[in-house]
Amino acid sequence: MSGLTAGVLRSMLAATIACIAALALRLPLPMSGKDRLLLIVSGAASFAVWPALASVGIARTTASHAAVITAMIPILTALIVHLLDRRLPRTGWWFGAVTAFVATAVLVAAQSPNSASAKPAADLTGDLIVLAGCLVCAIGYVTGGKLSAKIGTTATTLWSLASALLLLLPLFGLIANQTAWSAVPARGWLAIGWMTILSSLAGYALWFYALGKGGIAKISSLQLATPAVTIAAAAIILSEALTMQMIVVTAVIFAGTSWAHQHAR
Repeated sequence: MSGLTAGVLRSMLAATIACIAALALRLPLPMSGKDRLLLIVSGAASFAVWPALASVGIARTTASHAAVITAMIPILTALIVHLLDRRLPRTGWWFGAVTAFVATAVLVAAQSPNSASAKPAADLTGDLIVLAGCLVCAIGYVTGGKLSAKIGTTATTLWSLASALLLLLPLFGLIANQTAWSAVPARGWLAIGWMTILSSLAGYALWFYALGKGGIAKISSLQLATPAVTIAAAAIILSEALTMQMIVVTAVIFAGTSWAHQHAR
């Protein structure tokens, strides 16, 4: 099963469950045109485009590289919030943001085809796809967080997932015949189940709740723990190499993002 198929399938299954649950619970839908737009953007970004880009990108790079790149999400999320509020971030925020961006650029450039390695473990294209996915993810966080404060966490999560079916069903129809479904091992289906129930449903419900209650810019900084956890898991479970470059770049991104968060308005 390709990374794209896995990403689309897990989101489609979660969206189907969410649609049934939202109808059964008679959860409120957004009433204003602005809130409906937030719902559509949140659903498309968080549950369709982001999972697809992340799955494709991670399949072309290493889990460790993907984890470091996703450390940019808090920076991107805070930047989008500032743009929507039509105010400029403080100088300290820019310093931290630029530091994190430069560190991420160094990581990506190290995987360029011009590097000394004849066949790098991580691919430049994969890194860039994950980075693009991070921008989409940040947009989904902002719109989902704003909508959650208006119609509630459960309604935001389930209806956003349900709206993503408009993109997921046609896309799955195009790529479904590329997978030999009978050859997918049991652990593959277990992974899909894990991502469907925990990552897409439970995880996003808790995340949107936190964004709506604690503030988008502040809560998004909690993702700083994601790279460290993912890199450790990749080293233990996937036996990926943990290089000194990876450790240094991760530390720099942590420092830049933390500095930006401390100086955020």
